[in-house]
Amino acid sequence: AIMGFLLRWRPAVLSAMVRPRARAAAAPLLLLLLAASATPPAPMVTLRNGVKMPFLAAGTWQYNESEAEASISAAFKAGFRMVDTAYDYHNQDAVGRAVRGSGIERGELFVETKVPGCGLDPAVSTNQCYNDTMKVLEQDLQLLGLDYVDLVIIHFPPLGAMITRTCSLICGEVRDQWRALEDFYAAGKAKAIGVSNYCESCFNCLAKDTKVFPMVNQIGYHIGMGKDPSGFRSLADKHGMVLQAYSPLGNKPWQKGADPEILTGNFTSTLAKGHGKSTIQVALKWLVQHGVAAVTKSGNAEHLASDLGLWSWNLTDAEMDQADKFRLFGTPSFSCNFAEEGGELVV
Repeated sequence: AIMGFLLRWRPAVLSAMVRPRARAAAAPLLLLLLAASATPPAPMVTLRNGVKMPFLAAGTWQYNESEAEASISAAFKAGFRMVDTAYDYHNQDAVGRAVRGSGIERGELFVETKVPGCGLDPAVSTNQCYNDTMKVLEQDLQLLGLDYVDLVIIHFPPLGAMITRTCSLICGEVRDQWRALEDFYAAGKAKAIGVSNYCESCFNCLAKDTKVFPMVNQIGYHIGMGKDPSGFRSLADKHGMVLQAYSPLGNKPWQKGADPEILTGNFTSTLAKGHGKSTIQVALKWLVQHGVAAVTKSGNAEHLASDLGLWSWNLTDAEMDQADKFRLFGTPSFSCNFAEEGGELVV
């Protein structure tokens, strides 16, 4: 409608541009038209330190360099302003090229990356946890070709926690690695710091002797796991952390790709039909309506644009309640002993 108005009244607008008095009179109208046609900003969540992070990030897990660069470039064109990558995705240089070649001001983009947990990658050993982590953090910046990242998180707890399913026996390593992120943050090389797959025992290790507590915990989370899976949302609320979901469409260990029950199942399909949306939009909407950020990905530009179509509609209270009670297999982290943590595996 706005474009039609401009086309119909183009002669008058052009004439106003060359007549000073008419131009002055037309200026408020032109400003109003421009404001009305502008794309509204993507919703943000505010981290504990005041940094604003987009609710949705374009992910790059399992993408090679060419796939990552193409997907992130398409995501930026679709309207995404946040990208998620990691040292052990081996595609950070491609992500950096997409960021630098986007034509978008750096301050308008939010770049998140990760460092491996100590002992989980040859670059980060357990006996040199702090020093190796600092080296990898610097390599992250070099590979991305950036002066800073907006958020850097520890990908998993140290190796010992993955074996014993608790951080309580290796608190020293947990603290050493976190201290590296604190120092990186203090140097202004990251605007925010956080963790991924951390359980309550890991946070207990950090409860003492930390200058900055994690601002984000990225966990496996999708519709079908309930509104507080294994107490992870309550834990985040307790510590003032933002939860960020990876695999928001499900990711069963025994099969590749999204959970078919989310993509084509009766429950999500019924909700989607009721709103004229896709099942993927319903799954993402359930998360963000609960205040949970999410990392989604696609190599399809149309699908990426669709992922962002979440803000002009809501699931009803009754639908949210039904979705909260809906159950599918899922676990927030494979590094937790849920009996010790006081929670349970969602099945």
